[in-house]
Amino acid sequence: MKKLCITILVVALTAAAVAAPVSKGSQIAAGLKGPEIKWSIPEVGKDVQREVLDNGIIVYSMPDHRLPLFSVSAMIHCGDAYVPLEKMAIPGLAATVMRSGGSTTMPVDSLNAILESIGGMIEIRPGYDNARASLDVMAKDIDLGLRLMADLLRNPAFPDDKLDLAKEQIRTDIRRRNDNPGGITGREFNHLLYGDHPSGRVIEWSFVKPITRIDLAAYYDAFFAPNNLMLGITGDFDPAQLKTLLNKYFGDWKKKEIVLPEIPKVDNTPRPGVYEVFKDINQANIRFGHLGIDRDNPDRYAVGVMNYILGGGSFTSRITSKVRSDEGLAYHAGSSYFTDGRDLGTFNADCQTKSSTAYKAVRLMVDEVNRIRTEPVSDEELNDAKDSYINRYIFNFATPAQIVGQLMSLEFDNRPPDLLHQYLDNIRKITKEDILRVAKTYLKPENLSFVIVGNPAGFEKPMDEFGKVTTIQLTEPVTE
Repeated sequence: MKKLCITILVVALTAAAVAAPVSKGSQIAAGLKGPEIKWSIPEVGKDVQREVLDNGIIVYSMPDHRLPLFSVSAMIHCGDAYVPLEKMAIPGLAATVMRSGGSTTMPVDSLNAILESIGGMIEIRPGYDNARASLDVMAKDIDLGLRLMADLLRNPAFPDDKLDLAKEQIRTDIRRRNDNPGGITGREFNHLLYGDHPSGRVIEWSFVKPITRIDLAAYYDAFFAPNNLMLGITGDFDPAQLKTLLNKYFGDWKKKEIVLPEIPKVDNTPRPGVYEVFKDINQANIRFGHLGIDRDNPDRYAVGVMNYILGGGSFTSRITSKVRSDEGLAYHAGSSYFTDGRDLGTFNADCQTKSSTAYKAVRLMVDEVNRIRTEPVSDEELNDAKDSYINRYIFNFATPAQIVGQLMSLEFDNRPPDLLHQYLDNIRKITKEDILRVAKTYLKPENLSFVIVGNPAGFEKPMDEFGKVTTIQLTEPVTE
């Protein structure tokens, strides 16, 4: 009787909730229509100013007086892409020790003490084909902040003790690189597809151990010069004062000839098959894919939208819905198609699941790859994907720093000046036929490389259905 009463009560409450009229406030809110949001892509010369100092430094600037803050972002052409395999550790070490080692005119402890006293920050980070430095201070400290940043960029000390400390950190990372299954999966997948190309290299202690201060100084001399530097500046500043300070602290930095080495071409030879990496765990970390396209491919917009529908659209994508929501096999499952690089990017799908459901998860994901190549997507899927791309685009320009960064990056990467203006039109004009065409063209099931980290003994079925199985042995990293 008690169960019956509870059931009746639940049904009654549910019916009442369903039948309850929409509140007057909700009705009013639903009927409200705000003014149309007028927004345009920011432009150089209008929203953002561009100047070139006499020594070649390119400066993008955009005042913002809403808060008493001041920020600088610097970009230098350098990085992993421009050095040979045996020197691959130098760019990262150079960036790290530039910051941790201070300058030849100011020890790092003094630099840090000054920054702490004014609530400021200077960071230097390495990248694939660049290094980035940033400065953040209060507007009242613009003069001091620019002086400190210029000193660090122009006069790095590269002290031996800080270099040794940075090398030890890399050695620790190498020792522990086989601890995390996800890290193993990503590393082996990239190395399988790219080999010893800068995009696929695996760092070894033998590359790091012999590096000296002389190597860092030589790398610095090869790439750091005012005519190889761009500055993006935003915040509460006066343009005339800013120009004076830039000339004061950067103006006497002498330009020199910088020759950027040619970046190696990616070997696009397919490496299909299943590559099992044994690790005695009860989970399987799965990633499969192949090399894709670069940023100059005119189909990159349609490829991005196609991937959103396939596995890039969070909970709405096909792979996520099938593997996570419908089958409950993984907390995360999805796909990516990287199209923004100067080199060939990758298509990949990935998930982590129990060993006993590894085969099923792979089968479901591969089936979705095949389905999007053979069946048109629905109008709803296409519209949702395009709306997502269009609606989130504006957030790339939400702050002055983002605006300056977007425009500066175009020139830094030698991209067409009107690229940002083309974006929305290129997304809007994508059709279902385009999605099917690019899926057939740029998804290649016959070329899929599968990397699976786990214990194959726990898989419910052998993975040879997806290609020849090769075992990759994890070896203990050499760190002595």
